[in-house]
Amino acid sequence: MDRLEALKEAYDILNKVTPLRRDCGTLCNKACCDGGIEDCGMYLFPGEEDLLKDQGSWLSIVPVDKVMPGLNLARCSGTCIRHMRPLSCRIFPLIPYLSQDDILLIKMDIRAKGICPLASEAEKKDLQPDFIRAVRKAAGILITVPEIKGFIFRISRMLDEYRSLPWFNLVDDRR
Repeated sequence: MDRLEALKEAYDILNKVTPLRRDCGTLCNKACCDGGIEDCGMYLFPGEEDLLKDQGSWLSIVPVDKVMPGLNLARCSGTCIRHMRPLSCRIFPLIPYLSQDDILLIKMDIRAKGICPLASEAEKKDLQPDFIRAVRKAAGILITVPEIKGFIFRISRMLDEYRSLPWFNLVDDRR
């Protein structure tokens, strides 16, 4: 399976699931969809820019070479075409994580703590089981593509670095 096939399959798996049975945006006034913050956005998985290019004015794709060379960031206008939202938006506030021993885990993304009540107040078990299963299934498909697996490994090491910072030690993301 090539990366575009894997990405499309992951999109399909994640298309109809959400973290809660209700609109979780009511908890935070849709903070994760606020497109007004410059230099913020969601990392695109490798190859995802090919699926998202030419989406119109609601989405811009910006290279982030200084932080993650060769990768792109998606920035939205605050309103998206839901069935075309990036994978990082579809799985938020979870993240696929590859351990140093190459074990795939699905974790609460500690970077979400500042904006998502589900990441700061809830535990992963409070999320819809179908949502967690879908994220796990999609991640399992994505890691079959070496380039995407490498991206997930890089993000995992970045999260490890965050955990080493004193203020992130207050976050327990082992759930």
